[in-house]
Amino acid sequence: MVKNINIKKSVIAIGNFDGVHKGHQEIFKLGKKIAKKNKKKFGIVTFSPLPSEFFQKERKNIRITLDDIKIDLLKKNKADFVFICNFNKKFSQVTAEKFIENIIVNKLQASHVLVGKNFRFGHQRKGTITLLKKYGVIFNYKVLDIKLSKQKKLKISSTRIRSAIEKGNVELVSQLLGRYWSIKEKVIAGKKLGRSLGFRTANVEIKNNINPKTGVYAVKALVNNKKYSGIANFGVAPTFSRNHKVLEINLFQKIPSFYGKKIEVFFIKRIRDEKKFKNRNLLISQIKKDITKAKKILRP
Repeated sequence: MVKNINIKKSVIAIGNFDGVHKGHQEIFKLGKKIAKKNKKKFGIVTFSPLPSEFFQKERKNIRITLDDIKIDLLKKNKADFVFICNFNKKFSQVTAEKFIENIIVNKLQASHVLVGKNFRFGHQRKGTITLLKKYGVIFNYKVLDIKLSKQKKLKISSTRIRSAIEKGNVELVSQLLGRYWSIKEKVIAGKKLGRSLGFRTANVEIKNNINPKTGVYAVKALVNNKKYSGIANFGVAPTFSRNHKVLEINLFQKIPSFYGKKIEVFFIKRIRDEKKFKNRNLLISQIKKDITKAKKILRP
């Protein structure tokens, strides 16, 4: 994604940057500072799909952020350009040396290259920071390998964030990301289970993002560029025995139908586990309690 901009002789940060978490943001901040000091453009080089998605196709739903949200976040981190490498079979066979020559040197003519301490690249991940620095001497670019900061004495990493999402600890996720974790998907037609209970809901299937722990969450949703408060249940609706997991969202403010449109859902706090109720009245009573609790959580 490079449009109408001179990307030659730039300062670049390279990585997967899944989640665009606080550690990534530190790298971008430093890269922007170096670029400004040297009167150069700052660019971010990343990969789509993630290498792990390409090599382990059986692993579904591992992304913290899909490309549309990721690119928006990279722009917000003041990148002058985002260079996305299409990680396909041909690209996966490019050696580390060729990646340096083709992308870093010939394509971008980078003056500075910023990476995380554990950065590996190239065919069979044989590229190391030592190799990157060796070629830096030959091709006259500087390499900065950055040790990411820690949160609660634990390293900020995409792996840790994925684990927290799967455990339902979205408050910790927010701390590590520096913002609320969100997913962006199209609203699909459901069985109108919520409406039958007196609660108008919108259904979303989390197709590619990592799945949160099943349960009830206080959420916000961005619909037509406007943000609304609400509550959401992710799971199989055990009282009704749905056969697959769906995110069912109830927004507190009544808005026009948005079926078929993409919405972004922000997970603020997990309220409780999913539960099977003996009858509809008990379920309705619990939903009302959940809504009351969510409104307190989401109160400005």
